[in-house]
Amino acid sequence: MENLPRKKWLGIAERYPNMKPDEQRRIQQRMREWASLTPEQRSKVRGTYKDFNQLPPEQKAVVKQKWEAYSNLPSDEKQRIRESGKSGKLLQPAPPTEAAPPSVSQSADGSSEAPTETAKP
Repeated sequence: MENLPRKKWLGIAERYPNMKPDEQRRIQQRMREWASLTPEQRSKVRGTYKDFNQLPPEQKAVVKQKWEAYSNLPSDEKQRIRESGKSGKLLQPAPPTEAAPPSVSQSADGSSEAPTETAKP
């Protein structure tokens, strides 16, 4: 294991016993999810994270707001959006629209990409 990831994991392991039970559950769930990904999926997630971190702060805020809006949708609405295929990528800004609802793309591997605005019908 490379030095930087190793230090990160050692830091998490040190803090783990002092974490609240809900934080420990969240860490465990995230580790399980990460471990279940293929190397290709992990690479894609790392690239998306890197791209997101390079966005200007105002664009990050927009992406976070859209993701929050998507996260608050009922699961049947999320499923409808995923199946519609009318969603874009994180770094491809949609043209401005009037109060258009956010949508999210879900790839074949089940991972969701950040929401983008969709045009009105």
